[in-house]
Amino acid sequence: MRLLLPCLLVSCATIVHAQSPERFGVTTLTLPALQLDPGPFYWSRIRMWQGIPSIERTAKGRLWATWFCGPLIEGARGYGNYAVLVTSDDDGKTWSKPVAVYDATPFFGGITLDPHLWIDPTGRMWWFVNRNLAVPDPNGTFSVWGFCTDNADVASPTWKAPVFAGYGSALNKPLVLSDGEWLRPVDTFDKKDPERTRFYVSRDQGKTFHFLSKTPIASGSFSELMAVERRDGSLLALSRTTYGIAQIESFDRGATWKNDRPLTKERGVNARFHLRKLKSGSLLLVLNDHPKTRTNMTAMLSEDEGKTWPHKLLLDGRALVSYPDAVEGNNGFLYVIYDRGRYRKGEQEILMAKITEADIQAGRLVSPGSRLQVVVNRLADHGGGVHVTNETRRMLKEYEKALKEKGVGS
Repeated sequence: MRLLLPCLLVSCATIVHAQSPERFGVTTLTLPALQLDPGPFYWSRIRMWQGIPSIERTAKGRLWATWFCGPLIEGARGYGNYAVLVTSDDDGKTWSKPVAVYDATPFFGGITLDPHLWIDPTGRMWWFVNRNLAVPDPNGTFSVWGFCTDNADVASPTWKAPVFAGYGSALNKPLVLSDGEWLRPVDTFDKKDPERTRFYVSRDQGKTFHFLSKTPIASGSFSELMAVERRDGSLLALSRTTYGIAQIESFDRGATWKNDRPLTKERGVNARFHLRKLKSGSLLLVLNDHPKTRTNMTAMLSEDEGKTWPHKLLLDGRALVSYPDAVEGNNGFLYVIYDRGRYRKGEQEILMAKITEADIQAGRLVSPGSRLQVVVNRLADHGGGVHVTNETRRMLKEYEKALKEKGVGS
């Protein structure tokens, strides 16, 4: 069954995709839908890979996590990837099976990628998902959608109709400015466009999002960008690049951006990071503290609005730890989530760290209750995952070879 499943998924997705979405009146702005009763097909035992997680915590202490996963490999059309949503009511000691799923594949072979969670200033939780749908659109085929719930303190919340949040893809939390506006970074995924980094704004607390600005970033790869507002009202944004992390600034609340320059070339190279301002006023930056590889997941603190980063705490020094997201709870703890070994046998983990600012300042755990390398989900624990490291990549190569030998696609 494990070997047949990818081929079955490809066949089903190909049949659905062969029917032109345009013929049925489908556009990029056609509303997506959630699955609120996901069955065993979406459980850990069936997955072959997983990664790119996000985390949130409600005021009453319920934890939520989401990530990107599926039966074969990330990013490819027709292989059944989806986003799962799970929850914990015991501070991350145990986690539920998926309580909701976003799967775009059955809808004309759509692609899902990189979901994230965010609790807005009113306490509503947003689950942002991305969709790539093969329909002609001058704005591109990627779109960002936000599902919102008013009751995130229950295990099975109800969701409102999705809100369009921008053309492109987004995987990091929005920023709430001091005037109440919500700033949403987005990447169009158009490699030919030097200004693929875009910003959308909501001035009505998430009812609508509108295009605000765009900017080029030198040596940018994926615009996995995050921003903070400084004390003088200016904005500092950091972006993933091929050399490390770039920083840009805005002095008109995101309408224009300038001063593109490196923040660092010594860490966070071509990988996602997490940036946020804490209640104390310090900035938190979570990244791979290594000049070349995705290792040494580290939390860093700046007390001068990003000029220097004198404090740091190693969260996980193992290889292939990547893509952090974080939230600050009202209990004084910082919750950091990340993935490890997406395609490696026995790894394929979603992990969490529970730490404090004091821990980062001390460079070690000093706070009672702090924990590192907490397992949120490991595929092997549930009978899922690969049997051999990088097995899914090998399977895909074998499949493509077989198609070539049959003359398919040539």
